[in-house]
Amino acid sequence: MTAHTSTKNWRIRDVILIGLIGVIFGILFFAFGIPWNTMVSLSGPLVSLVSDQSLAQTIGASQISEQVATAATIGLWVMAGPIAGMIIKKPGASLLGETLAATVEMAVGSAWGISDILSGLIQGAGTEAGFALTGYKRPFAGLWLSTLTSTVITFGFTYFQNSYNRFPISYTLSLFVISYLSILIFAGIVVYLIYTILKKAKLIK
Repeated sequence: MTAHTSTKNWRIRDVILIGLIGVIFGILFFAFGIPWNTMVSLSGPLVSLVSDQSLAQTIGASQISEQVATAATIGLWVMAGPIAGMIIKKPGASLLGETLAATVEMAVGSAWGISDILSGLIQGAGTEAGFALTGYKRPFAGLWLSTLTSTVITFGFTYFQNSYNRFPISYTLSLFVISYLSILIFAGIVVYLIYTILKKAKLIK
């Protein structure tokens, strides 16, 4: 009973680690604005070529470009939560890590301002749900589950925020699939590789 309780308690080491994760990924999140802007610029002409003309007229080519770019890069902004969950393995680690990183991103000078914190809370909650489903006892299973739960929760928020119900179902489903693949790659595979490297280097337990 005592051993089980101790795994749930936060130690000074955990607080320091979550702080480091928040600062490092907060700065990275700020830098990730560059690939997002690049994606918007590059996807504009591509959207004009491949998108249905009626769809472009209904939604607008520029809006499609932004939505596709956001879906394709969302995984970059979800990385803090799963790495915190993998390293600290405590309830609340993913939520706190993601929210702290979003707060640092805002403080550094993000173009999205205070909305970063709301995004961090939602993305962190999505990741937290994946680890919670395993009872925080199987971090690797939690990581892969979190790619799905974070996609569902973050996309669900975006769906209502941007009124995706106005768009064709095929277009909305395409954005969901792109979002999931992005989160799977960056917040799943890349995070797993980072964790493995840190583990082999004996920088984490």
